[in-house]
Amino acid sequence: MTTLLNKFRELAASPVENIPQDPGRSSYERFAIPYTFKPRLSVRQAVIAAGGALLRIVLGSLLFAIWGTYSFLTWSTVPNLFLRFTLLLVMLALFAFLMALLLVGVSALLRLVWSHPHQTH
Repeated sequence: MTTLLNKFRELAASPVENIPQDPGRSSYERFAIPYTFKPRLSVRQAVIAAGGALLRIVLGSLLFAIWGTYSFLTWSTVPNLFLRFTLLLVMLALFAFLMALLLVGVSALLRLVWSHPHQTH
């Protein structure tokens, strides 16, 4: 189970988190964006990392808002209590899957536009 979680973490991680650790860096430079600025990033990499964080926040909030609205409508319109809870459990599981898929998709998009330090353009 932990290998599955590690694989998911690798898929959902931002490219900023995969930068090899430099012994000359302080411990404060290892925090992930948006918590602190990593001074070793180029301007382009910082814009991509901040844009990815913003994209995750906006799309995750939008998915949560839409999903919450439809969950409330499901709760309101289904008269059978057993069917209500069953549908909400299914919707909760589907929401978790879609949120994970959204995080993986944004990370994949960031990896496409990320320039690695050892590559030359």
